[in-house]
Amino acid sequence: MHSDKLKNIISYTKNFNVLYIEDNIDVQQQTTKMLSSFFKKIELANNGKEALELFKEASFNLIITDIKMPLVDGISLIESVRRIDKKIPIIVLSAHDDKEYFLKTINQGIDGYILKPYTLEQILQTLYNLIQKYDLEKKFDNKVKLKSGFIWDKNINQLQKNNEIIKLSKYERKLFELFISTNCNSKSYDEIEYHLFNNYENNTKKLRNLITRLKQKLNYDLFETVYSHGYTLKYEENEE
Repeated sequence: MHSDKLKNIISYTKNFNVLYIEDNIDVQQQTTKMLSSFFKKIELANNGKEALELFKEASFNLIITDIKMPLVDGISLIESVRRIDKKIPIIVLSAHDDKEYFLKTINQGIDGYILKPYTLEQILQTLYNLIQKYDLEKKFDNKVKLKSGFIWDKNINQLQKNNEIIKLSKYERKLFELFISTNCNSKSYDEIEYHLFNNYENNTKKLRNLITRLKQKLNYDLFETVYSHGYTLKYEENEE
């Protein structure tokens, strides 16, 4: 596979939050090192039980799992995950090549089956197929670039920086959604206040406090005051 195709794959997969499950610690460490070339954030679990607990607590874009594991094996894990989320991509990376296990995973709707010892080409092709299947080129186009490296992900309505989600309050999220959903740079005080608080009464101070707290949280002023009018959201493309 050509290097430009590799770079193209990584341009999408680097945004993934991955849950990787492997009970053999040596294999886990070796494979994690390889996977870190493709994914910036990899959450590790030593068995299916740990993985299921992590899956219920956090948001993941991809699951990569072994099959034969203690406590809860890969088949049972996949079954449990599919009861919760029928769409999350799942790749099986296992030395277990028993046909019965293979058919069970296929029936559960996995997105790739890689036999150990794996090759880089296998990993690349599986990830390429994943991008094509889920139309990730289009999906990740829904990321709006803001100044200072901030990104608004319209798929999940979340603010991110360096592939980390920034936890926003209810009103902070509504503020971003107002600007980005209308593809607008500037909004008046009245328009923002009505959208956030459903009225115009005595909310200017509340709005300013919200903007101030957001600035402190981000350590950057994404919303710039427009004198006697309102606020402007700073998009990356507006930089000189």
